[in-house]
Amino acid sequence: MPPAVRLITRLAWRNVRHRPWQAALLLFALCLSTSTLTLALAVNESGTAPWDRLHEATNGFHVDAFVTPRRDAAPTDEDVARARQQLADLRNAPGVVAASGPWRLLYATGEVAGKPTELRVQVRDASPAAVGQPLLTSGSWLDAEDTVVLEDGLASTLHVKPGDTVAIAGRSLTVRGTAMTVNVFPYPIDPPGTVWITTSTAQRLDPAAVAGETEFVELRLSSPQDAETFVAAHSGSITDDQFRADMHAWQMYRNASNGKLEFVSIALGFTGTMLAGLTIATAAVLVAGRMAAQIRQVGTLKAVGVTPGQLTWIQLIEYLALAATAAIVGLTAGALIFPLLARPLRVAYGAPEAAPITLNRAAIVAGVAVFVVVLGTVRPALRGARHSTLRSLVANVHQPPARRDYRASRLARLTGSLRLPLPAVLGIRAALRRPGRTVANAAGLTLGIAMVIIGLALNGKTADFRLTAAQEEAYPGEAAELTGLLDQFRMILFAGAALLLALAAVNAAVAAIFAAHESARNQAILRALGATPRQTVIAFAVAQLSACLLACALGIPLGLALFNSVAGDLGSAQLSARTYAAVAAVALLLYAVAVAAPARLLAKRPVTPLLAYE
Repeated sequence: MPPAVRLITRLAWRNVRHRPWQAALLLFALCLSTSTLTLALAVNESGTAPWDRLHEATNGFHVDAFVTPRRDAAPTDEDVARARQQLADLRNAPGVVAASGPWRLLYATGEVAGKPTELRVQVRDASPAAVGQPLLTSGSWLDAEDTVVLEDGLASTLHVKPGDTVAIAGRSLTVRGTAMTVNVFPYPIDPPGTVWITTSTAQRLDPAAVAGETEFVELRLSSPQDAETFVAAHSGSITDDQFRADMHAWQMYRNASNGKLEFVSIALGFTGTMLAGLTIATAAVLVAGRMAAQIRQVGTLKAVGVTPGQLTWIQLIEYLALAATAAIVGLTAGALIFPLLARPLRVAYGAPEAAPITLNRAAIVAGVAVFVVVLGTVRPALRGARHSTLRSLVANVHQPPARRDYRASRLARLTGSLRLPLPAVLGIRAALRRPGRTVANAAGLTLGIAMVIIGLALNGKTADFRLTAAQEEAYPGEAAELTGLLDQFRMILFAGAALLLALAAVNAAVAAIFAAHESARNQAILRALGATPRQTVIAFAVAQLSACLLACALGIPLGLALFNSVAGDLGSAQLSARTYAAVAAVALLLYAVAVAAPARLLAKRPVTPLLAYE
């Protein structure tokens, strides 16, 4: 290894050992950032074109056609055979390149996981279908009599797995596997639940427990974009008056699927993205603050002959090593945590969940980690390297600001005219002197408060649904299952909001530590002029809490606006003023706890060393 490279590596490792707690805190923030970014990408990938991905995985239909006996009709066996043949003739229509069916569709009563359940029973062959073969998520496809495959949402919601036993129309059947399909929406979003059985099994069902027999066929076209034209041209193919014919293009199913639980999809993606964004911001603050603390070291190294280029590489190697470690930890943690979200995501999106780790996701996570440290390192390192050695060694000596900086702003003068207590006036003026920092500190907490409001709004809507669903739902048993699914998503939202608030508190504590370091001299001057330590603590806390007040003012309306914009059929949020006040009070309390420790430590420091120039 060349001597220069060895020197750079040793100095970088020395920096890590010299400030282990700062390095550990930065590594923690970066690991949290990469973990949440991994989860956010996985959630977003699961929610991106889910119907299209499942349609492709199952070689799904472009057109499906149904014939159902009319309510006032009593078709004979010959009528059923004739209607079935007319469906089969569609397989040979111009433009059709593959087809499956006709299949029978029955509606039957059953018992799944010990609960009476209405079921949609599709009668299929044991051999794979050319079009619309359900995608297995566990177990195997139909391969014996008296076996059944359950739609994945039904099995997941009722906690049924291969090898269990269910009852359908009075007959006990063994669950062979679970699968997903695009010709029905996942249970419990679209009840009743769907199952698949073979023809021989269907013949053994109790006819008294079976109703509503339907025949359907699935077609793939050479030109999928012409599906609606195909439907218009062949909608009159079924001419028997005993039956009602329906034909649909695949675009209708995709549009309907994209509208199902749209709020949940957006909320999950929003939560993951905001978590990643806030943790990245926290990591960037840590990098910038740690770089600022190393200005004197830069001067010392320059004094002994280290070149500016070597100084920059020392900082880069140190932080790139932390970024690489964080990327590995984040990808691993995200892959371990994501399966916990897989079931509700799969039920909501109706598509296979994204793989735990993909090459693109790994590249994005690693790239973001490197980008954060490079962005926070290169500019301060180059600036420090350009400074003279003397200036770097006396970094704690501050030049007096320009005269215009002494002029109090209008808002600062207003606070003085309101006859507020002196500590409050000093704190407000300190916040107004650095509005950019106040806004940056408020950004993360704003997102956390917004997520809390969204969760509370969804909580209220879930309670309303629980009260009315049993009376309005055509399948009362499924109302409770849908409520349970909403409860899961509500818990995910609350967990995301809690994590956002916790990260905002960490961000506040980090920002407060750096602010305490920067304002130590000003606070010492105040104490030398007669201010008590308690007054300086209050002034410092007020300066920091101004960010929390701004976050409450922005986060509550932001949460309401986000919920109302995507709630759809759930309706607009209606929360009480007491709820808003409670959210603001809790946020202020958490923020005060986060900044209390730096404020107390600042007040305990002796005045004389802070006033002395180094």
